Amino acid sequence: MLQRIISALVLAPVVLLIVWAGGWWVTGLIALAVVIGIRELVRMLRAGNLHPRPLVASAIGLAFIGAVVLQSRTSINLVAEVLALGVIGAFLAEIGRRDRTGSLDAWAVSVAGALYVGGLLMHFILLRELNQPALSAGPLDALKIAPGAGWIYATFAVTWAADSGAYFAGRAFGRHKLSPQLSPKKTWEGFAGGLLAAIGAGVGIIALLGLPVSPLVGVALGAIGAVGGTLGDLAESLLKRQAGVKDSGALIPGHGGLLDRIDSLLFTGPLVYYLLVVIL
Repeated sequence: MLQRIISALVLAPVVLLIVWAGGWWVTGLIALAVVIGIRELVRMLRAGNLHPRPLVASAIGLAFIGAVVLQSRTSINLVAEVLALGVIGAFLAEIGRRDRTGSLDAWAVSVAGALYVGGLLMHFILLRELNQPALSAGPLDALKIAPGAGWIYATFAVTWAADSGAYFAGRAFGRHKLSPQLSPKKTWEGFAGGLLAAIGAGVGIIALLGLPVSPLVGVALGAIGAVGGTLGDLAESLLKRQAGVKDSGALIPGHGGLLDRIDSLLFTGPLVYYLLVVIL
């Protein structure tokens, strides 16, 4: 736990500052996360006797990032183009190989891995690009936080609150297993504690940042943080169980790999973005 706290205290301010800066800083951070995340995923899949192609998966994953960055400059749906060309390109990579042993699973897991990491992480760039609604006066008004940065901070807040609330509530009151085969330590009581913590964080962050939306939006953000975050964590647990590994890596002391730290955010980021697309 001490290692987890120290790592968070070191890394969190850096990430928050980059989100505040926006622009190419955020693009670079997300691109780096895609490269590291796919590298960790490839390691896990290989441990599970699958045959991902790291260059193919990384190329498609980074292409998703390029697509959302360049989307405003063209009327073509670049994300759809990346998906279509990625599927075709991954097939061509297998067709061109002399040894086609494992080509079917190599094609499938390479494309799926790029979608899982790059296709989900790209939504944080989309969140940062949101320019509405303009933040009203709040306690942090002097920091000149852009609307997009505010929505990413809100996503972080509800996701981290759900994770922390579930941990402490589960330790104190946990009795009924949520998913014993995938994550034996998760309980329904912990989930309830995480949900309450995330809703509180959602309502609180809206007031703190001066986001001019209804408190009901904060409740919805909290629900996404708890439900989406839990499902994201279980999704990565499924990957690790299938591969027979404990952690995705050892990049972050106390946390394991990058995917171990952002597995919940991979689900909450897209869910928050599409909620905002509907309500804004």
